[in-house]
Amino acid sequence: MSNKKLKGLSIASKKKKQEALFKTEKAIAKLVNEKHKITIRSVAREAGVSISYLYKYPELTYKIQKLREEQKYSLVQSDRNPKNASSEVIKLEQEKAELIQEVKELKAIIGRDKTGKNTLEDLKTENRQLVSENRQLKKELQHTKKNLQEAREFILGKESDNQSHLKFDSEAQIIQ
Repeated sequence: MSNKKLKGLSIASKKKKQEALFKTEKAIAKLVNEKHKITIRSVAREAGVSISYLYKYPELTYKIQKLREEQKYSLVQSDRNPKNASSEVIKLEQEKAELIQEVKELKAIIGRDKTGKNTLEDLKTENRQLVSENRQLKKELQHTKKNLQEAREFILGKESDNQSHLKFDSEAQIIQ
């Protein structure tokens, strides 16, 4: 692939990442302003990104968890008012359901052993194979470099022999 294409892909990837981070931050702000429950799932849904995407950025998940904890604290204080108690219970039940679903999705992401894909053992095996292949390729590269160096020395040696023959031939012509 040409350098221009790689550079273009890199720029597009960075732009896409920035847009997703911006959408996520915007979603968090919206949920906070509208006093909606803040969970990984609700932020992902609002931002239009996947839950696993959010987990790629520990600073985002930390921020979301911190806001969720702050909301829980404010709920404890608002629960003291009996009018708010029933609506808060409903909200907590919804949050519980979301968290249960989130746990299920995370378990599916972590160990996809039921589908036979991406189990920890599979990844370890693949890693060992790649390390072995990498070692073999390094050996081949060293061998190729050595052969290239020997060929270069051989060619340069022939050129110096040819130059000395040419020099000898030209001297012989001058003598004649």
